[in-house]
Amino acid sequence: MKVAIIGGGGIGSTHANAYRSIGANLLAVVEPLAASAEDFAKMHGVAAYSSLSELISSKDRPDAISICTPPFTHRELVEEAVAAGINILCEKPMAHTLEDAEAIYVLTQGSGIVFATGYCQRFQPELESIQELVAGGKIGEVRTFYNSYSSHQDGIENRWFGRKELAGGGVIIDTAIHSIDVFRYLCGEIIAASGTMSTVLGESDLAVEHTATIGLRSISDVIGTIDCSWKLPNGTSTVSVGGSAGRLTFDYDKEGEIVFESADGSVDTIHVPTGDRFAREVEAFLESVRYGLPARTGAFDGLVGLTVVDAIYRMHEANTISPLLRSGNA
Repeated sequence: MKVAIIGGGGIGSTHANAYRSIGANLLAVVEPLAASAEDFAKMHGVAAYSSLSELISSKDRPDAISICTPPFTHRELVEEAVAAGINILCEKPMAHTLEDAEAIYVLTQGSGIVFATGYCQRFQPELESIQELVAGGKIGEVRTFYNSYSSHQDGIENRWFGRKELAGGGVIIDTAIHSIDVFRYLCGEIIAASGTMSTVLGESDLAVEHTATIGLRSISDVIGTIDCSWKLPNGTSTVSVGGSAGRLTFDYDKEGEIVFESADGSVDTIHVPTGDRFAREVEAFLESVRYGLPARTGAFDGLVGLTVVDAIYRMHEANTISPLLRSGNA
């Protein structure tokens, strides 16, 4: 099976390394910037093409691609790939707008190809173990969810993900969309969402939000809280699920370990297998292609994520979260 990467940036390299690690037949990269294409091709030992159409008409025409370009390009690339019958792993977010996400969803349904949304966190082995433990009743009735994916990013205003017209938003659509998907994976479908966010940075006001807190509620009444930021000095990555019989927590700095706090106050460490989530993600994608199976995280999952993100942004723009203090009031 021939595989190609669309987009020669950092996440494209991550996908390339993942494919190589499982022995996939990675042959090409599509990257319009000549210098970037040349560097990527040398680094990963692949051929370079300037456009998807050029690749499709070449000897390296792929059976499957990873789309690793900025979100505003996704819809057009998906349209071209679907027309050519090429299977797609599309990095999150599926698109930069809900309109484009809806179009991609409609386009891929009944197309005969496998379409996977790049929610790599679902393939983090420790989260898979938490899902199994929760489903098996380890923490009783699930009641709360907490997640933080935070980091420190410099020069946001000078990078594509700091431009709303290219990315669709800031840390919510780029990072917290993972959190939203993990909540669905562990706690069920989302029926309510809210959020508050900041674009203020010192004396500047960025075009997109750099820090946010999101509230979610599932169909089974699990309450979720998500914290995300690009402007914390020390990044944190934590997932915790609480229930009537205890709490399970995974700290990404402690791979292979899940902490279980029981209702009686005892604390135990559960040792579980770990692994590279990107390698496991691309392996699952290629298995779906090989056997004609639906992707574990398909177009519907991508659409749901954008639907929730869009609702949070619209709520923020409408200022529906009432301020406690107003100008001129005591």
